[in-house]
Parts: sequence; structure tokens; C-alpha cells
Amino acid sequence: MRFKPLIPLLMVIKQIVRVKFGSDECHKQWVTTSDKDHREGFSTCQLSVSPMGKALFSGTLDTRVPNDGHIKKAGYCNMKSIRARKSFKREAMLDWTSYTHLVLRVRGDGRSYMLNISTEGYFDLLWNDLYHYILFTRGGPYWQVAKIPFSKFFLSSKGRVQDKQYPIPLNYISSLGISVGDKINGQFHLEIDYIGLEFDPSHTEIFAYEMYKMPKYIVAT
Repeated sequence: MRFKPLIPLLMVIKQIVRVKFGSDECHKQWVTTSDKDHREGFSTCQLSVSPMGKALFSGTLDTRVPNDGHIKKAGYCNMKSIRARKSFKREAMLDWTSYTHLVLRVRGDGRSYMLNISTEGYFDLLWNDLYHYILFTRGGPYWQVAKIPFSKFFLSSKGRVQDKQYPIPLNYISSLGISVGDKINGQFHLEIDYIGLEFDPSHTEIFAYEMYKMPKYIVAT
């Protein structure tokens, strides 16, 4: 006698969560900054709605350095998600432990952009922790889907890549951002359809970079 099991033994479904852009309510969850906002340069940027009804991160990148005797480098623009809040306006953390990939559907201009995942910790030593990965855009009229594993993101603090690398604490995400600072003067534009999270059961990599400790009494350990 044949029978069909109620629950297949090997059945795994990919799980996808997407945030669609294009509405004013969605755009209110993001903030744009540039070096000009901090009096550190002359770059400008904005987040608007494109003619296609998508999000358009655009502006002008300018690497001119102000003549103040302090600033040595300039030329960056950034868009960043606003910190999540819970009851009584308390800061909250996002839990992404159920997912393995960051997925974006974008249409760029051929520039390279930087994806930034903030994991701001409780102690001040961890306030500047950021995980990065490069988003390459091909330009042209066609959309592209970028699917990036969280295991590929690398750790930095205050703009410096750290010697000791650790996987992203996916249960402690404070914000997501996209930056441009490729030292190429001129206009830029990145059209965004959606940003999503995906669980891919076929991805088993935990961390793409070597995790080792340098011997004691070595500089920068």
C-alpha cells in the first residue's frame, strides 16, 4: 500500500522580504548626508522619486578640499535608513538572523557604491562598527539584481578596515546605508526598485575571510 507523507522530508522554501521604494512614506525612513552638510566638502545629494516611480539617489560628487587647514580628503554622499524605534521612542535593533543574503534591484550609472550595515554596539568602542561590501553597477538602461551574502561583508571602524574580522551580528542591526565616494567628480544617480532580505538554504558559508589572531605584542593587535 502506497501513502503520501504529509510533510516531505526534504522541503526547503526560500524566504524573501522586500521593501519597495517609490512612496513618500517609504522615503521618510531614509536620510541623505554629504561632506557639504558637515562643512567638509562641496558634494551634494538627494533622495527623490524617479520618473519610473522608484527611489532615485542622485547628486554631484566633488573632491575639492576646503581651504581650512584641517580637511585632507573630500567627496562623499550617503543615504542611510533611520534608526528603528519601539515603545516610548526607545532605539531598537533589527534581527536578520533568519536571512542569508541582502538583495537589491537597482539601475546605476556604472559607478561603484558601498553598502554599509551598521551594528552600533552598547559601548562607545563599538559605536563606529560598520560592515561593508561593494555594489558594482553596470550602467545603461537595464535593471540589475544584486544578491550579496552577509558572509561577504567585512568589518571597519572609523573608515579603517580592521585586522581582526568577525561575522556580522545579524541580531544586532541598527541601520543600512549606501555611499558613493569613488573620487570621480561629477553627477551620479542610482535608481532603486527595492531592497530585500533573502534566506537561501543552499548558502552554507559562515564567513568569507580568515579568522585568526596575531601573536601578542604585535602592533595593531
